[in-house]
Amino acid sequence: MRISKKAYYGLRAAAALARNGGELSVHELAHTEDMPEDYLHKILQSLRKASLVTAAKGQGGGYALARDTADISVLDVVIALDSGFKNFSPPKLTRSSPYPKLTHCQTNQIWKALEKSIEDTLAEMTLAQLLSSSHKDSAPKE
Repeated sequence: MRISKKAYYGLRAAAALARNGGELSVHELAHTEDMPEDYLHKILQSLRKASLVTAAKGQGGGYALARDTADISVLDVVIALDSGFKNFSPPKLTRSSPYPKLTHCQTNQIWKALEKSIEDTLAEMTLAQLLSSSHKDSAPKE
């Protein structure tokens, strides 16, 4: 399983909007986060369709979070941008595999448990928690 670049950028954009606390234009956000502006625009449109951000047109407009940071999970952002995220599949075994006697059914529970664990972790982690942990990481040490 891999998190796509689109989901990675989307999470960074959502975190930047959370830090800002207001609206940011695509240009400002792309510059601040060092992301390609056209790609970021598509990402923000997907987040808007998922009701995670709002968009205001015109001068002074931009994107803002649609809900409180404590109400948006990392999983919300990832699923909005990465349709293949939940497609966690076991490796394909061949006849020359070191474990040819293990069938897909016997090991399937391992992959399902791993998928659920990752999903639960991302669902429990909110943008508010991300901001809180990043503030702790950047705080001066005494």
